[in-house]
Amino acid sequence: MAGGSPERLQRDLTTLFQVGTAAGLTDRELIARISRASADDAEALFEVLVTRHGPMVLRVCRNVLNDPHDAEDAFQATFLVLVKQFRTIRKLDSIGSWLYGVAARVSARARVEAAKRRKREREHVQLAVVPAPDDEASRGLAIQEEVLRLPDRYRSVVVLCYWESLTHEQAATRLACPIGTVRSRVARARELLRRRLVHRGVADVDPAPAVLPLSSALVRSTVQATAKVTSGQAVSKVAAAHVAGLSLHVIRRMIMTKLGMIAVPTCLALVASINLGLGAQTPKRVHRDDKNRAETARAASKPRPASAPKDYIVDPPDLLIVEVLEALPGRPISGERLVRPDGKITLGFYGEVYVAGLTLMEVKEKVVLQLKKHLTNEALGLVADDGKEVLARDTDRVFVDVSAYNSKNYYVQGAFAAPGKLPSTGRDTVLDAVNYAGGLMPAADHAKVFLYRKDANGGPPKKLHVDIDEVLFGADNSTNFELQPGDRLVAMPKAEVDPNIDPTRSAAAGRSPNPDRLPTRDEWWSLTSEQKLDVMGIQIIEMRQQLKRIEEKLDKP
Repeated sequence: MAGGSPERLQRDLTTLFQVGTAAGLTDRELIARISRASADDAEALFEVLVTRHGPMVLRVCRNVLNDPHDAEDAFQATFLVLVKQFRTIRKLDSIGSWLYGVAARVSARARVEAAKRRKREREHVQLAVVPAPDDEASRGLAIQEEVLRLPDRYRSVVVLCYWESLTHEQAATRLACPIGTVRSRVARARELLRRRLVHRGVADVDPAPAVLPLSSALVRSTVQATAKVTSGQAVSKVAAAHVAGLSLHVIRRMIMTKLGMIAVPTCLALVASINLGLGAQTPKRVHRDDKNRAETARAASKPRPASAPKDYIVDPPDLLIVEVLEALPGRPISGERLVRPDGKITLGFYGEVYVAGLTLMEVKEKVVLQLKKHLTNEALGLVADDGKEVLARDTDRVFVDVSAYNSKNYYVQGAFAAPGKLPSTGRDTVLDAVNYAGGLMPAADHAKVFLYRKDANGGPPKKLHVDIDEVLFGADNSTNFELQPGDRLVAMPKAEVDPNIDPTRSAAAGRSPNPDRLPTRDEWWSLTSEQKLDVMGIQIIEMRQQLKRIEEKLDKP
């Protein structure tokens, strides 16, 4: 174990006497000891794991992420995923191959978040400028992606022998298999890589990447964070918010993938049993009288409360983010794309795609079909390892999402902390709108919260009562309506002003920031409770008058 501060040396000596030397332990033995070790012992054992597999993980992250700080965040998130998921790993004797795949997932997610972060940092909407990677970087990323696509038995030997620089004998010991098996798998893996990379225009295949040294600070911070998580602390408490978000996102995706693998066969068996049961039953005709038919028709015409979210429909001037893991050398695709007034987005060298009126899944399919004119099916992930075809919507090498919802809005008015215009994502409910607007003000009349919705036939808007107390605190979700573009959520103030509020108080007394206007959302959260009462008292009369005019206008036929 490496030297360092006296405290660290004392920790290492204690671990040596209580746990024993860890350098010669297999990954399985290390993880078994970590699961029952104390916090200090776990930290020392984790340092062995990080030192053993860290250079490979960092190389994977750097191949995807140009920014070294982003790569270090992804590095730390990868080992946090290991801490939370090591009980689900099937092959614990050598976790290098598993870490390779997790590092690739984390890095891909980090690249998407970095693109979104760049967008937020810009003041004006514009296309993201992604610097073209040099030939060496493109070649390294291509090799990494193809190694990831190898079957696990081949990927494990490539990771051990080339990415972690073990000999065939050492790899055979790690994998608990004969040395001849390791040599044959290495030869087969190299041949598969050569064929696939030739299709991508990469020659002189060498799966061994340049080794990146690990900084002591990176190792120390990663080891300390993983040891704390092992002792029971939450990931969000021991790591930076960005790092914790990356690790938790990948963990959720891994869990959902496993649940899907379990759920699909179960659902198929259930459907088959239902069909058998229905086939054994005698069909019966169901009769309804006119009254029931009328009630059914009236119920169908009423707005439905929030249920499953609908697919968002893309329209100008939405801002989309398009991420493609592989492109032609010097022709990057990844970045943000503004939906132009003509309904198209540009992919630069690869042409244009009409996306207006489509869902995100449909946009992804059209983008993939456009890219097929220039890229191979293998590059786009349309061919599985076993040779089967992968649908365009199911490929994991092309990612499309909304970066800024600009085309559709709804409005929150009245006695809210921060009323105004809010972007409609297609999944917003009344509860979401109340939260986005900072909640109801104390002066709001909870019995007078209404949703005004445009009539589809051009008639007067519909006025729907919202039981806001049930939406916020109760179990009745019947009025937690799913919001549509153009909806207006209005909260009326109480008829009487609280006599304890003095509306004549002003900022001159040093109590409230500005009596002539409502505070912004950021200002509101920085006020004290007494300052909030001052602002509400000053503005409440004028607000009631404005809302009365709005209600009268909306109620007009």
